[in-house]
Amino acid sequence: MKAIKACGYVTPKDYSAYLKFNLLKGRYYRYKVVAVLLSLTILSLALVFMGIIRQNTSLVFAGGAIVLCSLMFFYTVNNNVKKICNKSAKVIRAKQRVEFGKNGFAFELMFDNPEENEYSEIFYDELEAIYLAPKAMYIYIEKRSVIVVPKRNLEITPPEAVAFLRKYLPAQKLVLCV
Repeated sequence: MKAIKACGYVTPKDYSAYLKFNLLKGRYYRYKVVAVLLSLTILSLALVFMGIIRQNTSLVFAGGAIVLCSLMFFYTVNNNVKKICNKSAKVIRAKQRVEFGKNGFAFELMFDNPEENEYSEIFYDELEAIYLAPKAMYIYIEKRSVIVVPKRNLEITPPEAVAFLRKYLPAQKLVLCV
């Protein structure tokens, strides 16, 4: 069985996708996002139509406010990711290397200046969980500390990665997201 190895860059789009994932994290997070957006859309349309039928401008404004707040939320998330990535541009521009073994994994950030490189070894029993989302692997070391590994950086196929993790990682720490 091939070990999981990943090497490459994590882009601001990857971090933006992570923030959206982390909002409703879990096995069915994409379905949760669709359900929330659909509920907000139906609620806002219902308020607008009820406001028009009853000739109540407050209901129309409430429906419009829901739509406006939803749009502002997604704009703010993407804008904040860009700001954070610009502030920590050094880390964003670092090449990331992750290599999994039987007991844990090694994580390395490689900068332009080799003296600044950061290297860590983390055992599986120290992990909170690993979420395998459609486009990335999110390795939670703690509830608020995560390593984002885009699947495009993997040197093996995602099914091989799942097989490897199922073999060595405790079942409760591996979450396959759909």
